[in-house]
Amino acid sequence: MKQYLNLYKEELLNNVIPFWEKNSPDKVNGGYFTCLDQFGKVYDTDKFVWLQARQVWMFAMLYDQVKPNTEWLDLAKNGADFLIKHGRDKNGAFYFL
Repeated sequence: MKQYLNLYKEELLNNVIPFWEKNSPDKVNGGYFTCLDQFGKVYDTDKFVWLQARQVWMFAMLYDQVKPNTEWLDLAKNGADFLIKHGRDKNGAFYFL
């Protein structure tokens, strides 16, 4: 089991997370692009609120549980700021998209 733990941890931290760090942040409008192909190219710019929140949680959890990498914290703040600014209607209900 230990070999699988190491394999999955290495894959996550060296391939999966760097892919999302590089390709997912929307540097113009905030939040994250979530519809990416295998090369990181955005094929749909729609932003689903639940996926925005999931990435906020992921980057915050990585910062808190794996290591205090300020890039992860900044990425979490990017998504949280986007959700605060664009995620709810005037009555406070979260949008789906």
